[in-house]
Amino acid sequence: VDAAALFTENCAGCHVLTAANAAGTVGPNLDNTKFDEAAIVKQIENGAGAMPAFKGKLTPEEIDALAKYIASSAGQ
Repeated sequence: VDAAALFTENCAGCHVLTAANAAGTVGPNLDNTKFDEAAIVKQIENGAGAMPAFKGKLTPEEIDALAKYIASSAGQ
């Protein structure tokens, strides 16, 4: 699973994540996230506020890969 490509395709339009060269302005800046992987998985699966749920759109493997990528890329 290419988590960077998944992020670009599904998340970059709304979120900032420097590691992914993403500069979205709708959602929170993920460079500053304090969420751990489990919390990120929950957020991706269920959505919140303006963020849609991705459970059923992305596979559990893709969601886990994204969560690991975001958690390991935050603050870089």
